Amino acid sequence: MLTELKITDFAGELGSSKPAPGGGSASALAGALAASLVKMVAQLSGEGWDELIARAQRLTDQLLHLTNRDTDAFNQVMAALKLPKGTEEEKRERRRMLRQANRLATEVPLQVMEFSLQALALAREVAFRGNKNCLSDAGVAGLMAAAACKGAAYNVLINLPGLRGEEEFVASARERMAEILEDVQILESTIAAHVAQALG
Repeated sequence: MLTELKITDFAGELGSSKPAPGGGSASALAGALAASLVKMVAQLSGEGWDELIARAQRLTDQLLHLTNRDTDAFNQVMAALKLPKGTEEEKRERRRMLRQANRLATEVPLQVMEFSLQALALAREVAFRGNKNCLSDAGVAGLMAAAACKGAAYNVLINLPGLRGEEEFVASARERMAEILEDVQILESTIAAHVAQALG
């Protein structure tokens, strides 16, 4: 479990010659850190933040889970690629397993985008209404949540070509990804402008 490693060990795994963990897990972790920062700012902002704090904690937990899940999904793709393809039956089974693994490897970063977008929306809320002394922290939460969304989008895109025969799913994934990225652009720029103006 990546999330059970010390930070130094996680960084070591990320920087190793192994292909996973990679950008997908890093994006999910960035989203989890963003949600944690949101929670911190909310907790330092007085009363009335209990619901947002609970939501931020749920997002942290979900994104940490996806940090592990992304690497698992990649490993399933690699395992499918190694399946035998000597007979027609083996080829069919290999194609089926590969399509299934590629679909999972697409669904996981889409989930990272969904949850990180929610964290970004919460970052906007604490940036505008939270403790002014924590505004820089709220700004960092916004940056990391946006980066998580954009990074996960790359992982969606790289897996879509492996989903031949699933045109409806591919089209749906592209549409949702574009919607999320549009929302990210608006929220990220709104937070950045507010922080820049307030901090001078």
